[in-house]
Amino acid sequence: MNIGKRFEDYVAELLSSLGFQILDKRVKVYLNGVEVGEVDLIAVDNNGQRYAIEVKSGKIDVTGVRQAYVNAILLNAKPMIIARGFSNDSAKILAENLGVKTIILDDVIVLRTDELKTVIKQAIYEILNELFEDLLKIPNIVDNDLVKVAINCNDWKCICDELGYSDIECGNFIRKIKEQLNSSSLSYLKFKVLIKIAQLVAKLFNS
Repeated sequence: MNIGKRFEDYVAELLSSLGFQILDKRVKVYLNGVEVGEVDLIAVDNNGQRYAIEVKSGKIDVTGVRQAYVNAILLNAKPMIIARGFSNDSAKILAENLGVKTIILDDVIVLRTDELKTVIKQAIYEILNELFEDLLKIPNIVDNDLVKVAINCNDWKCICDELGYSDIECGNFIRKIKEQLNSSSLSYLKFKVLIKIAQLVAKLFNS
């Protein structure tokens, strides 16, 4: 049995201990006779409410929230996601607005050492994927002057001071950068790392 299925079985046991009755596992979702998805668990709580449950060994992203919501509607159930957190604020806000119930597991909950290794690997892959997606946007966001300033600064305030921005202009500048990278929680350190990697890649291509 692979890591995903073992984790799903673990979550099923956890839900049972919380009073849920597990009705089915790995249920196919059909629309007009065509398979369009799969739900990890179907369960009923103490009040008789039926849930279509998605189990994530990592964190919930916007796509996962949408899929859980649609699958639940097609199965005439309420959506639920069990995971180790939200990948960003957008996923959390969407889940709240769509009424997707979420259960966040503590990061220390693991089954075995090999599973912990797999979860860590997956987290690294997700981080790298996000990093490279942002990296592709950098050339369209920063110019040479901004690159020079950013490399020598250690925070947003330093950049704004070097560029001569007022407090209002600085706020607008930072907000624009975060919007262009689609990350409301973008740290200055990550922004600086992205610029350095972009510079390195450019040098490699030029050479």
